[in-house]
Amino acid sequence: MRIRLALGGGGVRGFFHLGLLRALDEAGARVTALSGSSAGALAAAVYAFGLPLRPEPILEATRDPELLRLAKSGKLQSGLLFLRSLRRPALADPERYRQGLTRLFGDARVEDARVPLRIAAADLATGELVVLDRGPVVDAVLASGSIPGIFPPKPLGSRLLVDGDVAEKVPVSAVADLGAGPLVAVDVSNPGPIAPPRNSLETALAAGEASRRRLKELALDRADLVVRIPLEAPIDTFDLERAHEVYELGRREGERLLARLPRRRLFGWFGKAKQRKR
Repeated sequence: MRIRLALGGGGVRGFFHLGLLRALDEAGARVTALSGSSAGALAAAVYAFGLPLRPEPILEATRDPELLRLAKSGKLQSGLLFLRSLRRPALADPERYRQGLTRLFGDARVEDARVPLRIAAADLATGELVVLDRGPVVDAVLASGSIPGIFPPKPLGSRLLVDGDVAEKVPVSAVADLGAGPLVAVDVSNPGPIAPPRNSLETALAAGEASRRRLKELALDRADLVVRIPLEAPIDTFDLERAHEVYELGRREGERLLARLPRRRLFGWFGKAKQRKR
């Protein structure tokens, strides 16, 4: 059973990807190509380099006490975040994250992954999608996860790169010409806002989010199948206390995904994939 995956961003909700990949791996599914953005880039790289598909090593490598403190205090969702960010380049120092990623991947390079891997970032100047398919894994994952305002932009060549979610939250286009099997997009976005905005800041944030949701749906339309994280209420981006819960959701949805991929249909998709490559 072969499959291609595009993994979207979502902070701690990215542990959903890890659980889904664990379920696919245990079932003997063969992932023939991977793309990832932000948290999805980290999960994709973990799989592509054969690291353990468990939450604990990732939590140990990515835990940032300052971000945890801000998330628990609610400051990440308030105007205080904006006022504080005016006095410094970014809220978080990426060096702690870099050190954790280096413990995971060492000096591994994207082009040496056991599975074809593409990591999505965005050009801060143009907003265009930048697909990283070579170079140090640590640099690629850092660039893809450079959330504007939280982490500083990542210089790479002549570009300043930021979170891949800015360009394509679920990077379907990055993996469309790779591998064989159905292309499955995995969206770990929070559910949309239910209550109307209460002030001008919430209105501005809601408008930006509506635009991103529209762009995301256009990307998802190009996938063969879409898997969404089943949430009734939002999970904060940095709420690492929910990591294991999200991981188990991913394992269950991975099992459901396998049931949605009967072998008869898979052969049909293989044929289409081969025709596109010729």
